[in-house]
Amino acid sequence: MLCIAHRGAMGYAPENTLLSIQKAIDLGTDWIEIDVQLIDKKLLVFHDRKLDRTTNGHGYIAHYTFAELRELNAGLGQKIPTLDEVFQLINGRVGLNIELKEKGAALALASYLSQLPHSIWHQDKLIISSFHMSELKKVKSFSPTFKIGVLAKKNKRAAFKWANKLKAYSIHFNLDAINKTTIDQAHQQGFQVYIYTVNEITDILHMQELGVDGVFCNFPDRALNLTITNFS
Repeated sequence: MLCIAHRGAMGYAPENTLLSIQKAIDLGTDWIEIDVQLIDKKLLVFHDRKLDRTTNGHGYIAHYTFAELRELNAGLGQKIPTLDEVFQLINGRVGLNIELKEKGAALALASYLSQLPHSIWHQDKLIISSFHMSELKKVKSFSPTFKIGVLAKKNKRAAFKWANKLKAYSIHFNLDAINKTTIDQAHQQGFQVYIYTVNEITDILHMQELGVDGVFCNFPDRALNLTITNFS
């Protein structure tokens, strides 16, 4: 079962920052998940539509320029990172799940990846996911070989429909909506099953028992330690 560090090791460091990502790597995580938005034609790593929760800025991120956003404190003196900074930091050491948060970033991301040296990344270590099926469709139209993940909340039927239509690699289900039947159905149709967000040890163990392929966790060492303990 893969451990996917949710927005880096956000349980220990400010989410979606280089510090959080480095912490996840230091803890030995398999994969890291980040959120990407397009601002001034540049790809920034940020989750919310508004700045207030995680930075010293206020209001909607879309109302700021790239330069203004880079001046903000994203926690412990960290800047909001660019996607390029994340790739340079990771440098192929771990897998990366990029979630497209808003519409408009898909083609910019695909274009960026097409120019990125393969010494820094490889398609086997990249999943592009989103709740916006139109964005995933654009990614696939740019390159059918990209691995995409369909994000699902409660409408599992729609998730399966889109996963099949887009030839997705994985479906990412909410912890509260998952059961053995859904997991088996996904596996039978050839999809990897990743669950978000799984932080409690009892839930991590339950996901192992159900046979999911990976969990998104704010505290990646919890999932890693349990996995090692149970399979050593």
